[in-house]
Amino acid sequence: VRVAGGSLVVLTVFACHVVISGAFTLPMRHNGLTMPSPALHLVPISSVRDPKKRSFLDSSVSYRTCINENGELNCDDGSKPYIISIVQEDDLPAISKLTVDAFGSDAITLSGDLSVLEKVLLQPGIGAFNAYSGAVAFTEVLSGLRQRMMNRIDDSNNLGTSDVNSSKIEILLAPPPVSNVDDKDAAVVASKSSLILALGREVTGGASGEIEAIATVELRLQPTDAKIPFSEPWFDKVERNCAKLFNMDISPKDKQLQPYLSNLCVDQSVRGRKIGKAMCRVVESIAKDAWGYEKLYLHVDLENVAALNLYKKEGFNDVG
Repeated sequence: VRVAGGSLVVLTVFACHVVISGAFTLPMRHNGLTMPSPALHLVPISSVRDPKKRSFLDSSVSYRTCINENGELNCDDGSKPYIISIVQEDDLPAISKLTVDAFGSDAITLSGDLSVLEKVLLQPGIGAFNAYSGAVAFTEVLSGLRQRMMNRIDDSNNLGTSDVNSSKIEILLAPPPVSNVDDKDAAVVASKSSLILALGREVTGGASGEIEAIATVELRLQPTDAKIPFSEPWFDKVERNCAKLFNMDISPKDKQLQPYLSNLCVDQSVRGRKIGKAMCRVVESIAKDAWGYEKLYLHVDLENVAALNLYKKEGFNDVG
């Protein structure tokens, strides 16, 4: 998801209003065929038993902020809590709706704040992109999310509800398998291995698998060349190839792919409860303890004062 006017910041790890409708529930599609919906929805991270993968839940009360040791945010009205969970394919429509509601049309539109290369590539279509309606924005975000977590969708499809409390569930928080492949193949694998988390719950009395989410965040591996990602991973590859063709310097800051936090958003109705801080910290914990990295990168819109202040307080530094 593109956010205009962003600045790349890094953390050394050591140290929207949402309306969910069943009408947005889409079936899985593989090889052009419509498949039955998977059994899994919003798998709680508390289901994972590996201490390294659940280190956020085992941390101090102050570090978890508003989240208890079970990964839950309790509700003032006594209704069932929202739970930090691993998003599954059939949850993506709800996450897309939350993302579009939180970011507005900026979730996909192209602004005037483009690099020289981006203007060369995209200028003919900027008017059309900026004319997208909310429905098209939803479709674009949903498609991008599905593409970026395709490898995890394949892993999830091999699991059933009976596996939630078994060791098989550990694979859902595993790092992208890039350690034994060359750099080019690693980038391809990483572009389809995003981990998407949500603070959500099943809708009481709703259709089977219908969820409501009040916060979400995405974690992936990405080159640290300061390029703001597009929704669709293939467009990132095109832009980087064109940059090389024009001899533009796109050297990454790190030799290897690094964890990248993106699309952190919180429903407007529950802002001010430190939910954003908690979602940021659970990603930090996974990047460091489960994936074994020492840095975490992100972009932030400099006009988004609340987000900028959050990341500064969490120890992120501007690296250009």
